[in-house]
Amino acid sequence: MIHALTQAIGFVGTAADAARPAETARRTRPVLSWRKAAKYSAGLVLLAIGVLTTHQTVLARASREAVINGRVVAIRAPIDGILTIQAGAPGAAVEAGSAIVRLEDPHPDDARLFSLQQEAAATQRERDSLQRRLNDLKRARSDATAQAEAYRLGRVQQDTLRVEEAEAALAAATVREADAVAALKRGDALHQRGFQSDEANERARRAREIAQHETVAARKRLDALRVELQAARNGTYLGDNYNDVPSSFQRARELTVRIDEIEATLAQLGHKAQTLALQMTAEERRLSARTTAALSAPISGNVWATLATSGEFVRKGQELLAIVDCSTAVVTAAVSERDYNELRLGDAVRFRVAGSKREYAGSISKLGLTSTGASFAISPEERHYQVAIGVPGLAVSVDDRCAVGRSGEVVFESRGSGFATQGMAALRRILGLS
Repeated sequence: MIHALTQAIGFVGTAADAARPAETARRTRPVLSWRKAAKYSAGLVLLAIGVLTTHQTVLARASREAVINGRVVAIRAPIDGILTIQAGAPGAAVEAGSAIVRLEDPHPDDARLFSLQQEAAATQRERDSLQRRLNDLKRARSDATAQAEAYRLGRVQQDTLRVEEAEAALAAATVREADAVAALKRGDALHQRGFQSDEANERARRAREIAQHETVAARKRLDALRVELQAARNGTYLGDNYNDVPSSFQRARELTVRIDEIEATLAQLGHKAQTLALQMTAEERRLSARTTAALSAPISGNVWATLATSGEFVRKGQELLAIVDCSTAVVTAAVSERDYNELRLGDAVRFRVAGSKREYAGSISKLGLTSTGASFAISPEERHYQVAIGVPGLAVSVDDRCAVGRSGEVVFESRGSGFATQGMAALRRILGLS
Protein backbone atom coordinates (compact mmCIF):
# COMPACT_ATOMS: atom_id res chain seq x y z
CA MET A 1 0.00 0.00 0.00
CA ILE A 2 2.75 2.41 0.95
CA HIS A 3 4.78 1.45 -2.15
CA ALA A 4 1.85 2.19 -4.46
CA LEU A 5 1.34 5.55 -2.77
CA THR A 6 4.98 6.43 -3.33
CA GLN A 7 4.80 5.49 -7.00
CA ALA A 8 1.73 7.61 -7.48
CA ILE A 9 3.41 10.62 -5.97
CA GLY A 10 6.46 10.13 -8.27
CA PHE A 11 4.30 9.67 -11.34
CA VAL A 12 2.35 12.85 -10.67
CA GLY A 13 5.56 14.82 -10.27
CA THR A 14 7.06 13.42 -13.49
CA ALA A 15 3.98 14.14 -15.57
CA ALA A 16 3.90 17.72 -14.36
CA ASP A 17 7.50 18.24 -15.24
CA ALA A 18 7.04 16.84 -18.74
CA ALA A 19 4.11 19.11 -19.51
CA ARG A 20 6.02 22.27 -18.82
CA PRO A 21 7.92 23.93 -21.62
CA ALA A 22 11.62 23.34 -21.77
CA GLU A 23 12.36 27.03 -21.36
CA THR A 24 10.36 27.25 -18.17
CA ALA A 25 12.05 24.10 -16.90
CA ARG A 26 15.48 25.69 -17.43
CA ARG A 27 14.48 28.83 -15.51
CA THR A 28 12.94 26.93 -12.57
CA ARG A 29 15.52 24.13 -12.23
CA PRO A 30 16.59 25.14 -8.67
CA VAL A 31 12.96 25.34 -7.54
CA LEU A 32 12.21 21.94 -9.03
CA SER A 33 15.17 20.40 -7.24
CA TRP A 34 13.90 21.70 -3.91
CA ARG A 35 10.39 20.39 -4.62
CA LYS A 36 11.72 16.98 -5.56
CA ALA A 37 13.63 16.82 -2.32
CA ALA A 38 10.51 17.73 -0.38
CA LYS A 39 8.48 15.13 -2.22
CA TYR A 40 11.06 12.44 -1.62
CA SER A 41 11.23 13.36 2.03
CA ALA A 42 7.47 13.17 2.34
CA GLY A 43 7.54 9.82 0.62
CA LEU A 44 10.19 8.55 3.00
CA VAL A 45 8.16 9.68 5.99
CA LEU A 46 5.04 8.00 4.67
CA LEU A 47 7.08 4.90 3.96
CA ALA A 48 8.43 4.87 7.52
CA ILE A 49 4.95 5.31 8.91
CA GLY A 50 3.73 2.47 6.77
CA VAL A 51 6.55 0.23 7.89
CA LEU A 52 5.84 1.08 11.54
CA THR A 53 2.16 0.44 11.06
CA THR A 54 2.87 -2.87 9.39
CA HIS A 55 5.24 -3.80 12.21
CA GLN A 56 2.70 -2.78 14.81
CA THR A 57 -0.16 -4.74 13.24
CA VAL A 58 1.71 -7.75 11.92
CA LEU A 59 4.96 -8.24 13.75
CA ALA A 60 4.44 -6.53 17.09
CA ARG A 61 1.58 -7.21 19.50
CA ALA A 62 -0.03 -4.30 21.29
CA SER A 63 -3.18 -3.79 23.33
CA ARG A 64 -6.32 -2.23 21.95
CA GLU A 65 -6.79 -0.22 25.12
CA ALA A 66 -4.90 -0.08 28.40
CA VAL A 67 -5.56 1.81 31.59
CA ILE A 68 -3.88 2.18 34.97
CA ASN A 69 -6.09 0.33 37.42
CA GLY A 70 -6.13 -0.70 41.07
CA ARG A 71 -8.01 -2.72 43.61
CA VAL A 72 -10.78 -0.94 45.48
CA VAL A 73 -11.82 -1.51 49.08
CA ALA A 74 -15.52 -0.98 49.79
CA ILE A 75 -16.38 0.64 53.14
CA ARG A 76 -19.73 -0.66 54.39
CA ALA A 77 -21.95 0.59 57.20
CA PRO A 78 -21.64 -1.59 60.34
CA ILE A 79 -24.92 -0.24 61.76
CA ASP A 80 -28.03 1.65 60.72
CA GLY A 81 -27.68 5.38 61.20
CA ILE A 82 -27.19 8.86 59.85
CA LEU A 83 -23.99 9.21 57.86
CA THR A 84 -21.32 11.88 58.23
CA ILE A 85 -18.50 11.63 55.68
CA GLN A 86 -15.20 12.89 57.04
CA ALA A 87 -13.06 11.91 54.08
CA GLY A 88 -12.56 14.28 51.19
CA ALA A 89 -14.16 14.29 47.77
CA PRO A 90 -13.37 11.56 45.22
CA GLY A 91 -9.68 11.69 44.42
CA ALA A 92 -8.64 12.90 47.88
CA ALA A 93 -5.81 11.00 49.52
CA VAL A 94 -6.47 9.14 52.78
CA GLU A 95 -4.01 7.58 55.19
CA ALA A 96 -4.49 4.23 56.89
CA GLY A 97 -6.15 4.74 60.28
CA SER A 98 -7.54 8.19 59.51
CA ALA A 99 -11.24 8.86 60.20
CA ILE A 100 -13.34 8.66 57.08
CA VAL A 101 -17.00 8.23 58.14
CA ARG A 102 -19.12 8.41 61.28
CA LEU A 103 -22.53 6.84 61.84
CA GLU A 104 -25.06 7.66 64.52
CA ASP A 105 -28.34 5.83 64.99
CA PRO A 106 -30.96 8.22 66.43
CA HIS A 107 -33.29 5.36 67.37
CA PRO A 108 -31.19 2.39 68.53
CA ASP A 109 -32.81 -0.88 69.51
CA ASP A 110 -32.56 -0.65 73.30
CA ALA A 111 -35.36 -3.11 74.11
CA ARG A 112 -32.95 -5.60 75.66
CA LEU A 113 -31.32 -2.94 77.85
CA PHE A 114 -34.73 -1.63 78.92
CA SER A 115 -35.83 -5.16 79.85
CA LEU A 116 -32.67 -5.68 81.91
CA GLN A 117 -33.16 -2.34 83.65
CA GLN A 118 -36.76 -3.22 84.50
CA GLU A 119 -35.72 -6.61 85.84
CA ALA A 120 -32.91 -5.04 87.88
CA ALA A 121 -35.32 -2.47 89.32
CA ALA A 122 -37.84 -5.19 90.24
CA THR A 123 -35.06 -7.20 91.88
CA GLN A 124 -33.95 -4.16 93.87
CA ARG A 125 -37.51 -3.48 95.01
CA GLU A 126 -37.87 -7.08 96.11
CA ARG A 127 -34.56 -6.87 97.98
CA ASP A 128 -35.64 -3.68 99.72
CA SER A 129 -38.96 -5.22 100.71
CA LEU A 130 -37.28 -8.34 102.05
CA GLN A 131 -34.73 -6.25 103.90
CA ARG A 132 -37.48 -4.31 105.65
CA ARG A 133 -39.23 -7.57 106.45
CA LEU A 134 -35.98 -8.99 107.77
CA ASN A 135 -35.48 -6.01 110.05
CA ASP A 136 -39.02 -6.39 111.41
CA LEU A 137 -38.50 -10.10 112.04
CA LYS A 138 -35.22 -9.44 113.82
CA ARG A 139 -36.92 -6.90 116.11
CA ALA A 140 -39.74 -9.36 116.78
CA ARG A 141 -37.24 -12.11 117.51
CA SER A 142 -35.34 -9.82 119.83
CA ASP A 143 -38.54 -9.05 121.73
CA ALA A 144 -39.50 -12.74 121.89
CA THR A 145 -36.00 -13.68 123.01
CA ALA A 146 -36.06 -11.02 125.73
CA GLN A 147 -39.47 -12.22 126.89
CA ALA A 148 -38.31 -15.82 126.89
CA GLU A 149 -35.18 -14.92 128.83
CA ALA A 150 -37.25 -13.03 131.39
CA TYR A 151 -39.50 -16.06 131.68
CA ARG A 152 -36.48 -18.32 132.08
CA LEU A 153 -34.98 -16.19 134.82
CA GLY A 154 -38.30 -16.03 136.64
CA ARG A 155 -38.79 -19.76 136.34
CA VAL A 156 -35.28 -20.48 137.58
CA GLN A 157 -35.85 -18.22 140.56
CA GLN A 158 -39.19 -19.89 141.24
CA ASP A 159 -37.71 -23.37 141.04
CA THR A 160 -34.87 -22.29 143.31
CA LEU A 161 -37.34 -21.21 145.95
CA ARG A 162 -39.28 -24.42 145.59
CA VAL A 163 -36.09 -26.39 146.03
CA GLU A 164 -35.32 -24.45 149.19
CA GLU A 165 -38.86 -25.10 150.39
CA ALA A 166 -38.44 -28.79 149.68
CA GLU A 167 -35.15 -28.82 151.55
CA ALA A 168 -36.87 -27.26 154.58
CA ALA A 169 -39.71 -29.78 154.33
CA LEU A 170 -37.13 -32.59 154.17
CA ALA A 171 -35.43 -31.23 157.27
CA ALA A 172 -38.77 -31.09 159.11
CA ALA A 173 -39.62 -34.62 157.99
CA THR A 174 -36.26 -35.81 159.21
CA VAL A 175 -36.89 -34.23 162.63
CA ARG A 176 -40.31 -35.78 162.82
CA GLU A 177 -38.85 -39.13 161.87
CA ALA A 178 -36.27 -38.77 164.65
CA ASP A 179 -39.01 -37.89 167.15
CA ALA A 180 -41.09 -40.88 166.08
CA VAL A 181 -38.12 -43.21 166.45
CA ALA A 182 -37.33 -41.86 169.91
CA ALA A 183 -40.99 -42.12 170.97
CA LEU A 184 -41.11 -45.72 169.76
CA LYS A 185 -38.02 -46.58 171.77
CA ARG A 186 -39.54 -45.14 174.91
CA GLY A 187 -42.84 -46.90 174.20
CA ASP A 188 -41.09 -50.24 173.71
CA ALA A 189 -39.39 -49.88 177.09
CA LEU A 190 -42.64 -49.00 178.82
CA HIS A 191 -44.50 -51.74 176.96
CA GLN A 192 -42.01 -54.33 178.10
CA ARG A 193 -42.51 -53.24 181.73
CA GLY A 194 -46.26 -53.27 181.36
CA PHE A 195 -46.73 -49.55 181.74
CA GLN A 196 -47.95 -49.05 178.11
CA SER A 197 -50.73 -50.84 176.34
CA ASP A 198 -50.29 -52.75 173.16
CA GLU A 199 -52.51 -50.29 171.30
CA ALA A 200 -50.37 -47.31 172.28
CA ASN A 201 -47.24 -49.18 171.32
CA GLU A 202 -48.75 -49.99 167.96
CA ARG A 203 -49.65 -46.34 167.32
CA ALA A 204 -46.10 -45.28 168.14
CA ARG A 205 -44.75 -47.85 165.72
CA ARG A 206 -47.10 -46.63 162.92
CA ALA A 207 -46.13 -43.03 163.67
CA ARG A 208 -42.48 -43.93 163.19
CA GLU A 209 -43.21 -45.61 159.84
CA ILE A 210 -45.25 -42.63 158.69
CA ALA A 211 -42.42 -40.27 159.64
CA GLN A 212 -39.95 -42.42 157.76
CA HIS A 213 -42.14 -42.40 154.60
CA GLU A 214 -42.67 -38.66 154.88
CA THR A 215 -38.91 -38.21 154.98
CA VAL A 216 -38.51 -40.34 151.87
CA ALA A 217 -41.28 -38.39 150.09
CA ALA A 218 -39.72 -35.07 151.05
CA ARG A 219 -36.35 -36.24 149.74
CA LYS A 220 -37.91 -37.39 146.43
CA ARG A 221 -39.79 -34.13 146.13
CA LEU A 222 -36.54 -32.29 146.62
CA ASP A 223 -34.82 -34.38 143.95
CA ALA A 224 -37.66 -33.68 141.49
CA LEU A 225 -37.47 -29.95 142.13
CA ARG A 226 -33.70 -29.98 141.65
CA VAL A 227 -34.17 -31.72 138.26
CA GLU A 228 -36.78 -29.13 137.29
CA LEU A 229 -34.43 -26.33 138.37
CA GLN A 230 -31.56 -27.70 136.29
CA ALA A 231 -33.86 -28.04 133.25
CA ALA A 232 -35.06 -24.46 133.71
CA ARG A 233 -31.48 -23.26 133.78
CA ASN A 234 -30.93 -25.12 130.44
CA GLY A 235 -34.03 -23.55 128.91
CA THR A 236 -36.39 -26.51 129.18
CA TYR A 237 -39.35 -26.30 131.49
CA LEU A 238 -40.93 -29.29 133.23
CA GLY A 239 -44.41 -29.24 134.66
CA ASP A 240 -47.54 -31.20 135.17
CA ASN A 241 -49.01 -30.42 131.73
CA TYR A 242 -45.94 -29.69 129.59
CA ASN A 243 -42.28 -30.50 129.38
CA ASP A 244 -41.21 -28.19 126.54
CA VAL A 245 -40.51 -24.48 126.14
CA PRO A 246 -42.94 -21.57 126.51
CA SER A 247 -44.59 -19.85 123.55
CA SER A 248 -42.12 -16.97 123.63
CA PHE A 249 -39.25 -19.39 123.03
CA GLN A 250 -41.20 -21.14 120.26
CA ARG A 251 -41.97 -17.77 118.68
CA ALA A 252 -38.30 -16.81 118.78
CA ARG A 253 -37.34 -20.11 117.12
CA GLU A 254 -39.96 -19.67 114.39
CA LEU A 255 -38.73 -16.16 113.76
CA THR A 256 -35.14 -17.43 113.53
CA VAL A 257 -36.17 -19.95 110.86
CA ARG A 258 -37.97 -17.27 108.85
CA ILE A 259 -35.01 -14.91 109.20
CA ASP A 260 -32.68 -17.60 107.83
CA GLU A 261 -35.01 -18.16 104.86
CA ILE A 262 -35.19 -14.43 104.08
CA GLU A 263 -31.42 -14.07 104.37
CA ALA A 264 -30.98 -16.95 101.91
CA THR A 265 -33.45 -15.30 99.53
CA LEU A 266 -31.61 -11.99 99.88
CA ALA A 267 -28.33 -13.72 99.04
CA GLN A 268 -29.89 -15.18 95.89
CA LEU A 269 -31.29 -11.79 94.91
CA GLY A 270 -27.86 -10.26 95.51
CA HIS A 271 -26.26 -12.72 93.08
CA LYS A 272 -29.05 -12.02 90.61
CA ALA A 273 -28.50 -8.27 90.92
CA GLN A 274 -24.77 -8.73 90.25
CA THR A 275 -25.52 -10.85 87.18
CA LEU A 276 -28.00 -8.26 85.89
CA ALA A 277 -25.46 -5.48 86.46
CA LEU A 278 -22.87 -7.36 84.38
CA GLN A 279 -25.43 -8.02 81.66
CA MET A 280 -26.48 -4.34 81.62
CA THR A 281 -22.84 -3.25 81.35
CA ALA A 282 -22.29 -5.58 78.41
CA GLU A 283 -25.57 -4.48 76.80
CA GLU A 284 -24.66 -0.80 77.26
CA ARG A 285 -21.33 -1.40 75.51
CA ARG A 286 -23.10 -3.29 72.73
CA LEU A 287 -25.73 -0.56 72.45
CA SER A 288 -23.03 2.10 72.34
CA ALA A 289 -21.34 0.18 69.54
CA ARG A 290 -24.67 0.01 67.68
CA THR A 291 -25.54 3.64 68.36
CA THR A 292 -22.39 5.31 67.06
CA ALA A 293 -19.65 3.99 64.82
CA ALA A 294 -16.50 5.76 63.66
CA LEU A 295 -14.78 4.06 60.74
CA SER A 296 -11.12 4.51 59.85
CA ALA A 297 -9.45 3.93 56.52
CA PRO A 298 -8.14 0.35 56.39
CA ILE A 299 -5.51 1.26 53.79
CA SER A 300 -3.70 4.26 52.39
CA GLY A 301 -5.02 5.34 49.04
CA ASN A 302 -7.41 7.68 47.29
CA VAL A 303 -11.16 8.05 47.61
CA TRP A 304 -12.49 6.51 44.44
CA ALA A 305 -16.22 7.02 44.90
CA THR A 306 -18.70 8.19 47.54
CA LEU A 307 -21.79 6.00 47.37
CA ALA A 308 -23.78 7.93 49.99
CA THR A 309 -23.99 11.54 51.15
CA SER A 310 -23.65 13.13 54.58
CA GLY A 311 -26.96 13.33 56.41
CA GLU A 312 -28.35 10.28 54.63
CA PHE A 313 -29.81 7.43 56.68
CA VAL A 314 -28.01 4.26 55.63
CA ARG A 315 -28.65 0.64 56.43
CA LYS A 316 -26.28 -1.90 57.89
CA GLY A 317 -24.12 -3.43 55.15
CA GLN A 318 -24.72 -0.58 52.69
CA GLU A 319 -21.62 0.58 50.76
CA LEU A 320 -20.54 4.07 51.75
CA LEU A 321 -17.15 4.70 50.15
CA ALA A 322 -14.76 3.04 47.77
CA ILE A 323 -11.03 3.54 48.34
CA VAL A 324 -8.55 2.57 45.69
CA ASP A 325 -5.43 0.84 46.99
CA CYS A 326 -2.48 2.61 45.39
CA SER A 327 -0.09 -0.11 46.47
CA THR A 328 -1.86 -2.58 44.17
CA ALA A 329 -1.74 -0.41 41.04
CA VAL A 330 -1.76 -2.54 37.90
CA VAL A 331 -2.49 -2.05 34.24
CA THR A 332 -5.50 -3.74 32.68
CA ALA A 333 -5.62 -4.03 28.91
CA ALA A 334 -7.82 -5.49 26.21
CA VAL A 335 -6.17 -7.49 23.41
CA SER A 336 -7.30 -9.27 20.31
CA GLU A 337 -8.24 -12.91 20.38
CA ARG A 338 -5.16 -13.81 18.34
CA ASP A 339 -2.81 -12.08 20.75
CA TYR A 340 -4.69 -13.34 23.83
CA ASN A 341 -4.25 -16.97 22.81
CA GLU A 342 -0.51 -16.49 22.32
CA LEU A 343 0.17 -14.71 25.63
CA ARG A 344 1.53 -16.48 28.71
CA LEU A 345 1.77 -15.51 32.37
CA GLY A 346 5.04 -13.72 33.07
CA ASP A 347 5.54 -12.42 29.50
CA ALA A 348 7.46 -9.16 29.50
CA VAL A 349 5.59 -6.02 28.36
CA ARG A 350 6.12 -2.28 28.10
CA PHE A 351 3.47 0.22 29.14
CA ARG A 352 3.49 3.68 27.56
CA VAL A 353 1.45 6.44 29.19
CA ALA A 354 -0.69 8.21 26.61
CA GLY A 355 0.35 11.75 25.78
CA SER A 356 3.80 11.41 27.32
CA LYS A 357 7.12 9.71 26.78
CA ARG A 358 6.96 7.81 30.08
CA GLU A 359 7.35 4.07 29.67
CA TYR A 360 7.40 1.32 32.30
CA ALA A 361 8.47 -2.32 32.16
CA GLY A 362 6.17 -4.98 33.48
CA SER A 363 4.90 -8.54 33.08
CA ILE A 364 1.57 -10.31 32.64
CA SER A 365 0.15 -11.30 36.04
CA LYS A 366 -3.32 -12.56 35.06
CA LEU A 367 -5.16 -13.63 31.94
CA GLY A 368 -8.90 -13.09 31.91
CA LEU A 369 -10.53 -10.66 34.37
CA THR A 370 -14.23 -11.40 34.01
CA SER A 371 -14.56 -13.07 37.42
CA THR A 372 -12.34 -10.61 39.32
CA GLY A 373 -13.15 -7.42 37.44
CA ALA A 374 -15.52 -6.17 40.13
CA SER A 375 -12.61 -5.71 42.52
CA PHE A 376 -10.94 -3.18 40.23
CA ALA A 377 -11.63 0.53 40.26
CA ILE A 378 -12.32 0.41 36.50
CA SER A 379 -14.16 -2.78 35.65
CA PRO A 380 -12.89 -4.47 32.45
CA GLU A 381 -15.44 -4.99 29.73
CA GLU A 382 -16.60 -8.58 29.49
CA ARG A 383 -16.70 -8.62 25.72
CA HIS A 384 -12.94 -8.08 25.41
CA TYR A 385 -10.06 -10.38 26.14
CA GLN A 386 -8.59 -8.78 29.23
CA VAL A 387 -5.19 -9.16 30.88
CA ALA A 388 -3.71 -7.73 34.07
CA ILE A 389 -0.13 -6.49 33.99
CA GLY A 390 2.05 -5.91 37.00
CA VAL A 391 4.07 -2.70 36.65
CA PRO A 392 6.33 -2.20 39.70
CA GLY A 393 7.48 1.19 38.49
CA LEU A 394 4.04 2.74 38.95
CA ALA A 395 4.22 2.44 42.76
CA VAL A 396 7.33 4.65 42.95
CA SER A 397 6.53 6.97 40.07
CA VAL A 398 5.99 10.62 40.94
CA ASP A 399 3.81 11.31 37.89
CA ASP A 400 1.80 8.12 37.60
CA ARG A 401 1.53 6.78 41.15
CA CYS A 402 -2.13 6.07 41.86
CA ALA A 403 -3.10 7.69 38.53
CA VAL A 404 -6.00 5.30 38.18
CA GLY A 405 -7.89 5.88 34.97
CA ARG A 406 -4.94 7.21 32.95
CA SER A 407 -4.79 5.43 29.61
CA GLY A 408 -1.87 4.19 27.59
CA GLU A 409 -0.64 1.39 25.41
CA VAL A 410 0.82 -1.99 26.27
CA VAL A 411 3.36 -3.54 23.89
CA PHE A 412 4.03 -7.22 24.36
CA GLU A 413 7.67 -8.10 23.86
CA SER A 414 7.40 -11.85 23.66
CA ARG A 415 8.05 -11.77 19.88
CA GLY A 416 10.35 -9.62 17.77
CA SER A 417 12.99 -8.78 20.36
CA GLY A 418 15.88 -8.90 17.89
CA PHE A 419 17.46 -6.37 15.55
CA ALA A 420 14.21 -5.60 13.75
CA THR A 421 12.42 -4.67 16.93
CA GLN A 422 15.30 -2.51 18.12
CA GLY A 423 15.38 -0.77 14.75
CA MET A 424 11.66 -0.10 14.87
CA ALA A 425 12.01 1.32 18.36
CA ALA A 426 14.77 3.66 17.18
CA LEU A 427 12.69 4.73 14.21
CA ARG A 428 9.73 5.51 16.50
CA ARG A 429 11.96 7.64 18.68
CA ILE A 430 13.25 9.52 15.66
CA LEU A 431 9.75 10.20 14.44
CA GLY A 432 8.59 11.17 17.90
CA LEU A 433 6.03 8.37 18.11
CA SER A 434 7.30 6.78 21.30
